[in-house]
Amino acid sequence: MTKLFHLKLLKTNIDSLFAALVGSLLVVLLTKHSGLGISPDSIYYLSTADSIIAGKGFYQFDGKPFVMFPVCYPILLSIIKGIFGSSFLKVVPFFNAILFGLTIFIAGNILEKTNHSKWLKWVVLAIISLSPSLLEVYTMLWSETLFITQVVLFIYFGNIYFEKKYNYKYLIIMAIIAAIAADTRLAGVAVIATGGLLILMSQDLKWKKKLLHAFIYGAISISLFVLNLIRNALLTQTLTGNRQKGVTPFLENLKYYGLVLTNWLPFSKWVSFFPTAIAFLFLAIVMVVFVVRFLKSKEQHAYEKLAVSFTLMYSIFMLAVATISRFETINNRLLAPFYIPCLLTLSFYIASFFKIVKSQTYKIALIGVSTLLVTTTIFQYADTDRATFLENSEGGIGGYSDDDWFISSGVLNYLKTNPSMFVSGKTIYSNAAHAVYFGANQPAQILPERKYSNLVNDFNSSPTQILIWFNNEDNPEVLTLQEVASTKNLQIIGKFNDGVIYQCTSK
Repeated sequence: MTKLFHLKLLKTNIDSLFAALVGSLLVVLLTKHSGLGISPDSIYYLSTADSIIAGKGFYQFDGKPFVMFPVCYPILLSIIKGIFGSSFLKVVPFFNAILFGLTIFIAGNILEKTNHSKWLKWVVLAIISLSPSLLEVYTMLWSETLFITQVVLFIYFGNIYFEKKYNYKYLIIMAIIAAIAADTRLAGVAVIATGGLLILMSQDLKWKKKLLHAFIYGAISISLFVLNLIRNALLTQTLTGNRQKGVTPFLENLKYYGLVLTNWLPFSKWVSFFPTAIAFLFLAIVMVVFVVRFLKSKEQHAYEKLAVSFTLMYSIFMLAVATISRFETINNRLLAPFYIPCLLTLSFYIASFFKIVKSQTYKIALIGVSTLLVTTTIFQYADTDRATFLENSEGGIGGYSDDDWFISSGVLNYLKTNPSMFVSGKTIYSNAAHAVYFGANQPAQILPERKYSNLVNDFNSSPTQILIWFNNEDNPEVLTLQEVASTKNLQIIGKFNDGVIYQCTSK
């Protein structure tokens, strides 16, 4: 790792360092009003970090085992919070800014090593630094912030492994990064698959050595992930919590996949009318590029294989999981991890195409088209970032840390000043239990989702509970207030601008 930051590298990557500072500054500016955005997933991570600090292990805000996600990110948060304590929420935006800056710097180093022209390197760095896709992720308390950095590190060290004639040292480093990535996001199995596939498809390794390297890589890379699954199975008899069968068909998921891609492209308003076609075309191109890389006997750098292989593996994984299991709609957050690998792949082939074209006329035309697309993309990204900054400056990033939730909520303000409710012996339920934990620092049970009949029966059979109901929480999966009222008598404890607190007794 020290080699990554030695003096020579810094001298040849002053431009990368500048781009990293720009990206980091944007994260700080976009989170200036109220810190990082906090979503329900953020509360799972944050509450588990609190549980780790308290010495209770991996348990989430409602007292249940943390099994929906891997444990690496909560461990990281527990370290940061253990160091900075009550200043955690003020410090963590700067940590995200540093992570984003590090990611940009490593990407710039990759571009430098592939002998891109300085102009092409600067263009790619500008697009990465200004990317609304990446800024959306790095301004939230999400595990993707760490995962994206791990992916870029995997590509960096993976290239060293393949270029250094399959050195065991870098094989182990690559495997360790893959192991940590898979214990950060379940989608990290795509990182494992990328490394394993490239080792097995290598044309330079003899089969005996190839199988040995694949075994070493596989054993190390899956280790943390397997341990996590075993723990989950012992605690909950499930591998990753209760997950339902998918309800979104493959073609619909492909459309959502294409919609994300169109937001990344120049002229996004126009291309967004053809999301499915864009998705088909993109996947076809990635597949062709993947095959071509292995038909050619020599490459200048293994970066090309690593970037396109991860893009393909990750895309297949996300589309398959979203179709097989019930999953949130495919969105930018879920696809952002392959944004930089995809952009790197594009830059590799743009550079190659410029070298292939010999005609001066065609070269001028190509430069003109490229300039138009790049200029449009950068202005489009900058305009989106400007609009996001203005919106965030008014009330914070949408989520539990924005002003409507964290400052203006009458329910949460009441709970902060009346903590005795939580020691009354009555079970506390809420349709936004995550908000109760974040805003009032108190535990609450999630109001049951109607698809889990056993949880609904437990709720209905309990004689007395307290229900904290938020009007501005939109979760169609949990019981509605009307459904609760059909089995419970609801007595108002307090009525506020954003919700009502009820005592529930059985009818």
